[in-house]
Amino acid sequence: MSRMPDRIAPQRPTPTPKPAMSPTEVRAVFGQNLRKLCEGGPPITVLCQQIGINRTQFNRYLSGEAFPRPDILARICGHFEVDARILLEPLDKLQQAQTGRFQQELLDKLLIGRSHPVNPDTLPDGMYRFWRKSFMLQGKIITNLALIKTQDDVTLFKGFEENLLLKQENPTARRFPRLAYFGLVRGHVDGVSIYCQDRQNQTNINFFEFGLEGNMRFYPGFSLLVRRRIDGMNRMTAAVLERLPVDPAQWRAIVRQDSVHDIAYAPPIVQRALQRVPDGL
Repeated sequence: MSRMPDRIAPQRPTPTPKPAMSPTEVRAVFGQNLRKLCEGGPPITVLCQQIGINRTQFNRYLSGEAFPRPDILARICGHFEVDARILLEPLDKLQQAQTGRFQQELLDKLLIGRSHPVNPDTLPDGMYRFWRKSFMLQGKIITNLALIKTQDDVTLFKGFEENLLLKQENPTARRFPRLAYFGLVRGHVDGVSIYCQDRQNQTNINFFEFGLEGNMRFYPGFSLLVRRRIDGMNRMTAAVLERLPVDPAQWRAIVRQDSVHDIAYAPPIVQRALQRVPDGL
């Protein structure tokens, strides 16, 4: 008896390979990514000293005129904690993938149980002003802007803060680059927690409850800096989030102001909240 032939699986069309990027395109992508990585950081001269790169050559990378040798690229990637894909893929795409992996790690290993989304009625997306006591400067408070934005049911946090280390090194300078830090916001029954990290891997854990003295525009809480104990410096302070109106002129005015103030600079309602958590942890 003859054997029936086996069924032949249909052939799938071969995907068209993605055309290789030209050297000009690679340099352009790398230059754009490098400019974004430098935003909010130290001056370029200081950055070049930290990485060990010639300033003139670094400017050529920024402008897309050249891309680095493998050893220089490794130094740049190590400093900014990115991988060599910054030569080929836009930074926004890479950071989005990293955020997704980080979020999944939080959901799987740290945030035990179902993760609650943030209620937009109690913490709407928008621009906020944060107030807290300084971790470094005794008797001083820190204030600047923070953006809260929800994307695909995930609420993200981006804050800006004056670089106090540079300010201490050069106290006569008029302006200093702002440090940017990024985080995830998680909803709770009685408030929200915010997990933040800057590009130097300094981590903050924050919690804010809803309403301050009956005013739902203010969110009192605390901020905990994850680090070893250092004499004369704090690791935990009181903090307040203040929801701001949609007024870009007011936002720009806050950014232009100094970040460090005496506590009397804050509104009375914020002053009272900032006295709730003792210093010295």
